[in-house]
Amino acid sequence: IVNLYSADEEKSQNTCLPFLQNIAFAGPQGETVRVTALFDEGAMISTMCTSTFDKIKHRLGNWNPSNKRLQMANGITVPSHVVWKGEVEIAGVKAHGEFKVFDSAGGWKFLFRKPMLHAFKAIHNYETDQVDITGTGGTRTLLN
Repeated sequence: IVNLYSADEEKSQNTCLPFLQNIAFAGPQGETVRVTALFDEGAMISTMCTSTFDKIKHRLGNWNPSNKRLQMANGITVPSHVVWKGEVEIAGVKAHGEFKVFDSAGGWKFLFRKPMLHAFKAIHNYETDQVDITGTGGTRTLLN
């Protein structure tokens, strides 16, 4: 069985790897809060797993309770507990972003989705598996 959404599958010479990057959020006291993000071009809301959020929320700031419900690809709905808005940084490039928090049951830590990809003007070159991003601080090429 192959999990279509797993970032942990075995790698072979012809395998297309999930695009993972370290990203950072600006905390309220100037601190930097880092997480590893899985780039996901299919969904319309960036999301963080509750277990990851619980570990960093005391340093994150800029978050508020959320009463939104999120519909998953399989049609079920799950509660969103928190919404965060603020400055996101990747490789020295910054842009404004937003994400919701819900329990992924350990499937991932952070999904970097279309709105944030759009905020960074991301262009994914699938041949080289690189993403170009642009924002405050210039343009960078991210390698997978």
